Amino acid sequence: MARLVVAVDPAVGVEPAELVKAWADDEEAAALGEATLQPSAPGSFFPGLAELIWVPLAVNLVSSVLYDLLRRLVVKQRPTVDVTELELAETVSGDDRVVVVRIRRSIR
Repeated sequence: MARLVVAVDPAVGVEPAELVKAWADDEEAAALGEATLQPSAPGSFFPGLAELIWVPLAVNLVSSVLYDLLRRLVVKQRPTVDVTELELAETVSGDDRVVVVRIRRSIR
């Protein structure tokens, strides 16, 4: 079974545990699989990133659907801003689909 691995840049302002809870509380996201936290190897993605979010996926998601879902969950958890443009960088490593969430632009 493929896994979705999500690394959230600390600059996004959303803790991985908050995103895991938002995933569980969202009917569409929860239907795709249960999100859990896993430790991150130091320096593997961003300075200060301690945990990654892992979701076993039974289905293959189209990138645009995944982007919309993650953006919706992240925006719900962030402090209110006028404009938030997230960048999701995606790659595949073995059976894992790795998505890194970063802020491209944020205007308060």
